[in-house]
Amino acid sequence: MEYICQLSGCPSWIGKIELIELNETQAELDISGRGTQFHVIIGKHQHGRYLCIPNHGIGCELATLRDWLWNWEQLTHFLGKIDACTIASGLCELKDVL
Repeated sequence: MEYICQLSGCPSWIGKIELIELNETQAELDISGRGTQFHVIIGKHQHGRYLCIPNHGIGCELATLRDWLWNWEQLTHFLGKIDACTIASGLCELKDVL
């Protein structure tokens, strides 16, 4: 699945999602854009969702998948703005799948 990523002050770029596994409690996928790839695990818990990127030592809470701004802000604690945008935009694309 391909999608457009846009961040103020930057030219837009293409993000890509490859869904690896999906079950009732989690999704495993690869998200890539601008030459960087992230192996992402999205899970559910009693109070919402979380995101882990194990090979980068990242884990954080998620808002709804549609809430780009909140998810982007959470990811910028660990990643640069562009990589956070690639992932947050990808999460928005997944709103109808997960």
